[in-house]
Amino acid sequence: MTDAMRPGKAMTVIDDARLITCILPKGTAYRLQQTLIEERGIHSVNFHRARGVGRFSPLTKRGIGEQQEKEILEVIVPAEDADELFEYIFFNGEMNHAHGGIIYMTGLSKTTRMVMPNLPAEEV
Repeated sequence: MTDAMRPGKAMTVIDDARLITCILPKGTAYRLQQTLIEERGIHSVNFHRARGVGRFSPLTKRGIGEQQEKEILEVIVPAEDADELFEYIFFNGEMNHAHGGIIYMTGLSKTTRMVMPNLPAEEV
């Protein structure tokens, strides 16, 4: 249990944040998540999977009922960094190409800061 989770300890609350959401082709969210962690030090990024059929998907010509798996990547960032990180994610996620995915940003009234604990290095 982290100090922020212990009773009586205050969490760091961010009053002005943005949620950047990306809907990506299957197999691309993990690489983008790792890029955000390693290159930008952003740990408030998660992804999960969803299924559906897009209107202009290559599968729509094959008939109703066929679905594509997508990955939904979400990252919470401070409002002052949001525009720069939006652009960074857009290009690093290769959404500037056809069928590369979509990205959008929404405001958050409050969120808590995700802090990774300092753990001793593991011996390999």
